[in-house]
Amino acid sequence: MSSTSHSHEAHAGHSHGIPALDHSGTIRGLIAGIGLNLLIVAVEVVVGLMAGSLSLLSDALHNFTDMAALGITWFAIAQAKRPPSASSTFGYHRTGILTALINSLAMVLVTLWIFWEGYHRLLEPHEVGGLPVMATAILALAANLAIVFTLRSRAHSDINIRSAVLHLLGDAAASAAVIVAGGIILVTGWYPADALVSMLLGLLILWGAWQIIRETLEIFLEQSPRAVDVERLVAEMKEEDGVRDVHDIHVWTLGSGIYALSCHVLVEDVKVSESSRIVRDLKETLDRDFGIDHSTIEVETVSCGVEGPYCQISNHHLTEPHGK
Repeated sequence: MSSTSHSHEAHAGHSHGIPALDHSGTIRGLIAGIGLNLLIVAVEVVVGLMAGSLSLLSDALHNFTDMAALGITWFAIAQAKRPPSASSTFGYHRTGILTALINSLAMVLVTLWIFWEGYHRLLEPHEVGGLPVMATAILALAANLAIVFTLRSRAHSDINIRSAVLHLLGDAAASAAVIVAGGIILVTGWYPADALVSMLLGLLILWGAWQIIRETLEIFLEQSPRAVDVERLVAEMKEEDGVRDVHDIHVWTLGSGIYALSCHVLVEDVKVSESSRIVRDLKETLDRDFGIDHSTIEVETVSCGVEGPYCQISNHHLTEPHGK
């Protein structure tokens, strides 16, 4: 007996994709955050150019990355609501991931310019207005904390919102560093402090960009999600009553925080109703312990001869002559 059971059997009211949220309230918060961040970026760029402050321009870039993160989160929510189709059977969850990758690569290029300019400013320090730098950075710090306050209540239930909040908290710390640099310049007149802080912010931007680039590449390469311990998952599935073995298992990420699984489960030659019970229990375990609510489990009573839980995928069209 062989059958395939899809995750709709797992429990009533099951739905795929991002968790059920008050999307209207979330989107309002995101729009407010994007608008406020846009204002911060504009003010920091204008004052940074007028005051000759590279650290303020760097903080503007950092704020721009946060604005982009909020925009990507908004875009991801909107795309995830689009229904799947014949050409996109998984839906459109990864469009936000692709946008995040492009944005991060662009941030790397701009950060390299910050390093270049900062290096030259260390060699030949430029005069910087400490007071306008401090005042603008204080404004940016207050605005970022205000956005965090607006979104904090929704961060626990949505990984995209949680990621955006972490971005904003990091940028608040960056604004605090710019305030310190402005204070040093105002008190001591030591202008290289501005270049040093700008390069420090550049390192923070690079680190954040690398984290996003690495995560997006892992998703596009269909690697197992970091949040899922696949070996423990297989062990728990094998402990389920009625399961003899688990193999041909694949775990991947559809979109941010949305995981999927497919596998074969070897059971005794039992009634269809009993195999359905086994599948239902497995899906409840996957959802409860590993956050996987989109799974396809094929039940079989005769082993297909695969050694171990993982299966080597090959393209037989390239290795075998046509007609065989």
